[in-house]
Amino acid sequence: MEFDPTILASLRADLAELTALHGPSGAEQPVIARLRDLFEPLVDRVAVDHMGNLTATKDGPHGAPHIVVAAHADEIGATVAAIEPDGFLRLFALGGVQPRLLEGRPVSVHGRPGVIGARSGHLVGSAAGGAGIADLYVDLGVDTADEVAALGIRVGDPVTVVSELRDLTENRVSGKGIDNRASCVILLHLLRTLRDRPLPYTLTALVAVQEEVGLRGAAAAFSRLRPDLAIVLDTAPAGGTPDTRHLAYPIHIGHGVLIQPAGGSGDMGFLMPRSARNALIEAAERAGIPYQLGVSAGGVTDAAAAHLAAGGIPTLQIQIPRRYSHSPVELLDLRDLAAALHLTEELLRQPPSAEQLAFLPTSTPG
Repeated sequence: MEFDPTILASLRADLAELTALHGPSGAEQPVIARLRDLFEPLVDRVAVDHMGNLTATKDGPHGAPHIVVAAHADEIGATVAAIEPDGFLRLFALGGVQPRLLEGRPVSVHGRPGVIGARSGHLVGSAAGGAGIADLYVDLGVDTADEVAALGIRVGDPVTVVSELRDLTENRVSGKGIDNRASCVILLHLLRTLRDRPLPYTLTALVAVQEEVGLRGAAAAFSRLRPDLAIVLDTAPAGGTPDTRHLAYPIHIGHGVLIQPAGGSGDMGFLMPRSARNALIEAAERAGIPYQLGVSAGGVTDAAAAHLAAGGIPTLQIQIPRRYSHSPVELLDLRDLAAALHLTEELLRQPPSAEQLAFLPTSTPG
């Protein structure tokens, strides 16, 4: 499938804007505020609940079915855990932070610039091992706790790595927060496309918070919204790199949207019914959208919360492959982002019926 270069450029521009915002779990205010402003002229109403979940709703006919398309706003990060007398900040991780990737990185501490200290080989020697989160500290360039206080920084303030979106090739970009601002971009493009179209159902775009720390926002939002169908958008780890060649995991960037029938482990996973998987495959093939099938035990999405809410909500999961998950250099192919957008559009153009999503096939009378 060929993708319109104008659409790819627009997706890239919106992704650059949203990934530049800092929004670790529990401190998503900059992301939610910007998306609220962008969504407001495109829908009938917007709201932000007490947790920070943003809903943008386009009303359909009275009594029509309700479809929710969801993405999460938060990125992995940290919060200030302690301020030492000499002005260094200690950290508490939020989400799947990999401490080995943080040493020597520039960070934003509640809007203030800082750096995570990098241990000097001249001082600690070659035997130094990898640091844990408790070993890391932020240097704000000051010498006392009083100077930190004068900057307005307190325990509990958010800490986010600074890593702007960069073009690697014509269609591939790298940076922080692609998980899951990429899916927020899809929501924005969907609402722009559907702005002046009457719909036979009520559509809500949900931007959930605190996904990276246990799907908390989605659990609250879906229990309240109780839609007839949930479509959850997120990113997913991709293989195809030297360090993943030994894995039986066939998902690569540039090969299309990911349809993952099973993911996660234990009580936090999501097993998509075969009927739901087949509905996604049929929609992709109907629209000529490239897709991949894969299963991974690593990571879950808000689909795991949605499908359990309100007694069980029919849930579809669409994922965008990206390399280097939960790092400052996540790598995305814009064509996969476009494929996920087009698949979501196709599902909204022709939503699967309740019969198509039924656990057991409907028996034919007679």
